[in-house]
Amino acid sequence: MDVTEEQTTDTGASRAAFESWFHRSEPPLRAALVATFGAELGREATAEALSYAWEHRSRVLQLDNPIGYAFRVGQRWAQRQQQRSRRRFGLPSDEGRAPGFEPALAAALDALPLRQRQVVVLCIGYGLTHAEAAGLLGIARSTIQNHAERGLRRLQKEVGT
Repeated sequence: MDVTEEQTTDTGASRAAFESWFHRSEPPLRAALVATFGAELGREATAEALSYAWEHRSRVLQLDNPIGYAFRVGQRWAQRQQQRSRRRFGLPSDEGRAPGFEPALAAALDALPLRQRQVVVLCIGYGLTHAEAAGLLGIARSTIQNHAERGLRRLQKEVGT
């Protein structure tokens, strides 16, 4: 086998491994970044993180927690964007339409501390288990449970349900 065939085989295996990882990791990564930075900036940060992971796939896939690493890449990218623009991205206004959720929920979620908001959106909004959210955010499962309980208590107090 010559060098070209070897590289092709290696690239094919690397591509297949990355595609497998991508399909497992993209939804929770996007959910975490959207929960942290809002819909538009979170999706852009996800794309940037996955692009970086693709470019450095041989190193990233060898890590103990590649999805956590990708989250940090997306998080740093989004923070730099926020520093540059000094504005927050949100969902477009749908004035005139009846909301499909409690109108006070968005403001109540914004009032939560960052970690509580991340956990509530990931576990309650996206249905991740505490263990999945813990792996994604790089914190203990018991910490996830505490943030979820505190966050839900604060939301109930703010929204009044």
